[in-house]
Amino acid sequence: MAEKPFIIAGGGIGGLAAALGLAKAGKHSLVLEQAERLGEIGAGIQIAPNAFNCFDFLGIGGALRENAVYIDRLRLMDALSGEEICHIPLDEDFRERFGNPYAVVHRADLHLALLEVCRSSGKVEMRTRQVVCGYRQDENTVFVQVENRDEIEGTALIGADGLRSAVRRQMLDDDPPRVSGHTTYRSVIPAESMPEDLCWNAATLWAGPKCHIVHYPLKGWKRSKRVARDLAAIREQAHPQCKRTLRRERIGRFACVVGADDERGMAVVRAGLLQGGFPFVDQPTSSMVHHR
Repeated sequence: MAEKPFIIAGGGIGGLAAALGLAKAGKHSLVLEQAERLGEIGAGIQIAPNAFNCFDFLGIGGALRENAVYIDRLRLMDALSGEEICHIPLDEDFRERFGNPYAVVHRADLHLALLEVCRSSGKVEMRTRQVVCGYRQDENTVFVQVENRDEIEGTALIGADGLRSAVRRQMLDDDPPRVSGHTTYRSVIPAESMPEDLCWNAATLWAGPKCHIVHYPLKGWKRSKRVARDLAAIREQAHPQCKRTLRRERIGRFACVVGADDERGMAVVRAGLLQGGFPFVDQPTSSMVHHR
């Protein structure tokens, strides 16, 4: 009797990484993704040295190193005074101590690297337009319920289906995510749209009361990522140098993530500053792995 596959709900970064980990152990998996095609939305992601160790194990370390931007430091800036609070140098001493660099990559590059190795592994099957809505199980098998399709049998089910996971909801009898009251706006823009004197080769966090801004380079310095939380507080109290990272005339094209979630966010959208925002949520972290 053929071994049933491990079933993974969700074909994002977490789901594909789980599939590759299983492939390394000689196990077959079936990835069920609800979107019409496999792909990644979003902006940048910071890669610490220990993450490169994991990516090397999964076989994507080389591809990520080719697409990464190797920043010089991590900077913490005072959003009120405009002064640097502290920084962590990411130089050769850092790399020698931790065995790998610290870098930033676009999420799409990370997802594509995972996707290509999954396709070439011979042990990962991927299906799109598969909305996992629940499961049942007996002593030996998990039966995954897919919207408007037949059940799929598997050895185990891994829930990697996002914030509003159907797997998590059934497993833990979970409540919906609780919105914390903060809204974050995320964008990727042409590098030339950033003020030239703020184009630092660093991952920078401007921190202030009830607000923050993060920015760093991406795509071989062709793009810049920005994240801003609570724009009203930034406009009211931030130092002019901090505000310049969000000047309207330097916005360029923004990537819409999710529609703004509150009246203040919608006012920002109408003003033409950003095209979308998403709420912070507060939800306990629990296991997302279901075994027979």
